[in-house]
Amino acid sequence: MATNSKTQKGMLVTLVLVSMLNIMGGAAVAPALPAMTEAFPEAGETMVSLVLTLPPLAIALSGLFIGALADRVGKARTLTVSIVVFTIAGLSGLFLPSLEAILVSRFIMGIAIAGITTSTGALVSECFDAQMRAKVFGWQNAATGASILALDTCGGFLSMRGWRAPFLVYSVGILFAILVLLFIREPQNGAAKGQVPLGETDARGNSKVLQSAPMVVAICLGGAFVTPTLSYLVPSKMPYLLAGFGVSPAVTGLFLGGFGIAGIVGSFVSAPLQARMRRLWLVAACFAALACGCLTMTFASNMWMVLVGVVFMGAGAGCMSPVLMSWLASQSTAENSGKHMGAYATALNLGQFACSPLTGATLAVFGTHQAVFAVGACIGFAASCVSLALDRRLGRQ
Repeated sequence: MATNSKTQKGMLVTLVLVSMLNIMGGAAVAPALPAMTEAFPEAGETMVSLVLTLPPLAIALSGLFIGALADRVGKARTLTVSIVVFTIAGLSGLFLPSLEAILVSRFIMGIAIAGITTSTGALVSECFDAQMRAKVFGWQNAATGASILALDTCGGFLSMRGWRAPFLVYSVGILFAILVLLFIREPQNGAAKGQVPLGETDARGNSKVLQSAPMVVAICLGGAFVTPTLSYLVPSKMPYLLAGFGVSPAVTGLFLGGFGIAGIVGSFVSAPLQARMRRLWLVAACFAALACGCLTMTFASNMWMVLVGVVFMGAGAGCMSPVLMSWLASQSTAENSGKHMGAYATALNLGQFACSPLTGATLAVFGTHQAVFAVGACIGFAASCVSLALDRRLGRQ
């Protein structure tokens, strides 16, 4: 870590705050989509919706490449450049004359978010010990959840001043760029010069290198794919369930806020649970929570049952991410932490993308949103069982 307490705290705060940028690809401008559709009537709603979907696609396509690049040129440098590109590309929506130009800028911004995601994850992996990493990844995930709530609110108010106004939110990148320049430095440690796993320590503080690294990396990436595939059922399909109960959009918004709050709580309890449970047991529990949430919404007969399902799913997803990231970090070296975090970002965004074809195929076959959540429950319970089976194979990890 850094050499003095002030720099340590500055690095910690900066890495937590910068993680808020990871979800700014769509949340900030989502409320302006209807007005943007009116501004570009020749494009149509489908084309305008690419403003939201292009950044995750860019992250999925570029995450592994950007991670490898960060390993070569340095994580701190990658983070600084990525935030600058993110800010410029985000603010360009204020003046670009055509939708096509805006879409190009959104794709570029997605590549920048991939750089931010991979470099912050790699820096946490290298700058903190195992116990602290679990806490920092939890704090980052909680900050991400909190920023979704804030961005939805800010974007909604700004959109009242025109469809371009929400792009002003991306000016926050200027502040984060300053923080990175002040507090983030390239890690200088023994592992940086060789293939020494960052690993963990035992009860006496001795280095403990974990085995079965390729399988553990595969488990983490698999979990990163399946978790958003299930959790994104909440924002994409839960509103349709509530509409069937005659619930107003305002209440739907409150339920989505509850999903975010449950995710924040799950993030905060993740580190203490990791200290007390086997990782794969905790992964299995998170998948079970997601499955229980889906199952509750499958049989929901009123909106309160839906809320219970939302809370289960938010808590499960919120707890899962820090577990997977800290476990992946323990299997990384200073020379491949960027690749690992880039692969994680790719898996995460592919999982988000996979939610749409999954729901589309289920609706085509069964025709109900309850069936979508039933399929989600089956996937969640299956993933939980697989996690427990893998625990028997890998032993204590």
